[in-house]
Amino acid sequence: MRAQRTIVLVASLVFFARNVWTQESNAPASQAVDVGSREANDTNAANNPIHPLLTVDLQNYFAPSPKGFSGRIGNQGLLRVSIPIRAFGTRNIVRTILPINTTASVQGGPNTGVGDLTVYDFLLFQAHGTTLGAGPLIAAPTARGDSYGSGKWQAGAAGIVIAPHNWGLLAVLATYQHSFSGNSSSPIGQLTSVQPFFIDNFPHGFYFRSTGVWTFDTFHHVQNIPLGSGVGKVWTSSHGDIANLYIEPQYSVYQSGVGSPKWQVYAGVTFKFPVAKR
Repeated sequence: MRAQRTIVLVASLVFFARNVWTQESNAPASQAVDVGSREANDTNAANNPIHPLLTVDLQNYFAPSPKGFSGRIGNQGLLRVSIPIRAFGTRNIVRTILPINTTASVQGGPNTGVGDLTVYDFLLFQAHGTTLGAGPLIAAPTARGDSYGSGKWQAGAAGIVIAPHNWGLLAVLATYQHSFSGNSSSPIGQLTSVQPFFIDNFPHGFYFRSTGVWTFDTFHHVQNIPLGSGVGKVWTSSHGDIANLYIEPQYSVYQSGVGSPKWQVYAGVTFKFPVAKR
């Protein structure tokens, strides 16, 4: 029932924000700086988490034999929905993230459940071809149990700096969240993540990527700094729709805490839609 309520909540947020966005019919579909060829711009747009298109990400982290659980498997699926909103002369990107976690720590019976629902908003600014974004973050304790989430409400902030180039993208996305209320038996903690982006464009929509997320989780006493090396392919339709398929093996140069992965494989597909133009 908790998983069903969480999915309904995500769908409601997406529907509401989409209606707000599409009312801005005179808004340009893209604010991207022209940094080179159309092909390079399309590849950059596909990998830019704050590009002003309706975005749906289906992503997965597969981690064999995480620390302390040799021979077992950890897995995290992610549904991310990003919605651009123009209001009162400002540009915003609202991101909603719902994880589905398979934990290696649970023995016997079902070991997959919904994690904490996270929503944050970037208020965007541009300066000399670089886009800056910052805003509030809130996480709801929708997780199935302490093994799948924090068990508490959390609040914090998110920020991003992204610079597009003809050859690719450079960016850093960071979030911080701290518990403030919830299950009294759950530990008080905080979660900090830092995600450097390096995208190197090749011809015909192919590209190299490195986007490992560095996490510092005091709820579960886990720290992890992975470095990734992967590839992807971008397709763009005549209507401006974008599909982006990618896979990125990641190796942790630093790991600490039970459940932290030494190796993981990150893979996903991203769809972007210029709905306002329609």
